Amino acid sequence: MNNIDDISDLNTFPGDGDHKSLNINFVVKFYKYIIFFIFIIFLLYILYISILNHNKYNKLALNNELITQTVVAPRGVIFSNGMKQLSYNVPSFNVYINISNLNENQINTDINILSPILGMKESKISRLIQTGKKNGYVEIPIDTNISKENDILISSDSRLKGVNVNDNSYIKFKFNNLFSHIIGYTGPISEQQLLSEKNVSPFDIVGRYGVEESMNKYLTGKDGYTINEINTYGNVVSQFGEKQPVPGDNIQLTISERIQSELQKLLIQSIKTNPNHVTGAAAIVENVNTGQILGMVSYPTFNNNDFEGAGISTTEYDKLLNNPDTPLLNRTISEQQPVGSIMKTILLSAGLQTGAITPNTVFTVPGTFTYDGTTFQNYAKINWGSADIVKCLQYSINVFAFKSALKIGINNFVKFEKYFGLGQKTNIQLPGEVSGIIADPKTKYEITGQSWLPGDLLNSAIGQGYTEVTPIQVVNWISAIANGGKLMQPTIIKNIYNYQGKLVKTYKPKIIREGFVSPKNLDVIKQGMYMAVQDGIDIAAKSTIADNSGKSGTAQFGVENVATSGDRYNHSHSWMSSFAPSKNPQIAMVVFEENGGLSTYSAEVVKNFMNWYFSNH
Repeated sequence: MNNIDDISDLNTFPGDGDHKSLNINFVVKFYKYIIFFIFIIFLLYILYISILNHNKYNKLALNNELITQTVVAPRGVIFSNGMKQLSYNVPSFNVYINISNLNENQINTDINILSPILGMKESKISRLIQTGKKNGYVEIPIDTNISKENDILISSDSRLKGVNVNDNSYIKFKFNNLFSHIIGYTGPISEQQLLSEKNVSPFDIVGRYGVEESMNKYLTGKDGYTINEINTYGNVVSQFGEKQPVPGDNIQLTISERIQSELQKLLIQSIKTNPNHVTGAAAIVENVNTGQILGMVSYPTFNNNDFEGAGISTTEYDKLLNNPDTPLLNRTISEQQPVGSIMKTILLSAGLQTGAITPNTVFTVPGTFTYDGTTFQNYAKINWGSADIVKCLQYSINVFAFKSALKIGINNFVKFEKYFGLGQKTNIQLPGEVSGIIADPKTKYEITGQSWLPGDLLNSAIGQGYTEVTPIQVVNWISAIANGGKLMQPTIIKNIYNYQGKLVKTYKPKIIREGFVSPKNLDVIKQGMYMAVQDGIDIAAKSTIADNSGKSGTAQFGVENVATSGDRYNHSHSWMSSFAPSKNPQIAMVVFEENGGLSTYSAEVVKNFMNWYFSNH
């Protein structure tokens, strides 16, 4: 039995097929061991990282952080009345320091390295950083419009950990000095503004003069941003979000570049040929029916491009500030001076409207007039015999004005000066406007500490004494006479558009006041102004093309030189006002030459401009 059993067991020995099955099982078991072994190694590595080197790798993970970077919005630009672009954005390289991942030692290192490259004092860079910190900023602008060479120096210096150079832009202007007093210039926001104003950032470029300043809220865009994950090497790992910047609004002026250019050219020519030492000048052209300013020149001027980009140097800025001719002064709105006999147009309007005088009033007008012990006189003491209102204006007869003033009285006179806009700002959209002075007993006492004298009224009646006006006030009141009694709100802004060209705001004609002098009474004044230019004292302003009217003023100041003529002072300002056409007025203008002598010099500018304007419009 045993042998049989042993023989039968031989049938269970592996054959060829069974050998294959054994090989497969062996391979499977082998790979199972390998996988198990790898798993054990991986598990040990995880334990190594998570337990033994937890602090090290946790620190590295934390150093990957989200950084919000500002994308500065382009500033809005300015156009002329004819939509010729006057300002534009120019690409620039700006330096920033991101302090979010820097200790004080690294910040100081960055400051030390940047200082000689940028040519900035370490104390200034440090102050900029401290100001940014106070306002909660981690990305702080240090300098603008750096050179490409400095960009390379900064970008290639591995010691600088928080410093980067970003693309940005700054404003440049089409004309170097033609619109400087109107447009102005820009500059980086000041540290004081950052600390005191809301909704501002250290990246802001703000207007510092002219329209750039007064319309800054429109011209300033809305900055965007990007949110990036940055690793420990400063590289962007991924982007989490962004907001596109919105460019600022664009401004369309009422100023025509052709009118502005011609007006400036004629004014400079007059100054060069004037034998007096003209220390400054201004000229303005206004649409009498809308109040829109078509041309506005102040001289001397300056190059507003000098303030852009890297900014004007301290040396050059000091030269402008210390220049005795004050080129930074906008004489059209910021200089107040006596206006001379142009004041007679307000005086006689007040007389007619109050009934103190009538169109038929006639006074004897000898060469001199004595009142309260003081002798006053006509120009050159001319005896005109007798005169009415029209003749008074035609020949600028002082004695007629004196006698009219005594009938009108100081209170009524002051009231109408205010009606015509004197003693108050016009609120044109420019910073730095002054209000002028209206002479009355209270004002004189405040200025001099002296009491009002009877003769002060007579001086005021002919635009002398303590009354002072600005050129913008003069052209605006002449416009009111020309248009029949509407004192318009002067404006240099026509429209505002957003960056897509959509109209945001339009400046429609606005009447400040009307009806204070009747059109009938103003017709008498206009007749006198017409005769003054066509066949009177202001014939030097007579256009050969335009049928213009006007009134001049020779405003005397300084010490009277009786020994020479008995009539002239050491100095006088030259004024000329005019409107045209006389029967259907379209424009009014004023020319003022500071220390320019007789009004005939300004009258020449008026004549030449009127000829040019009505030949080209």
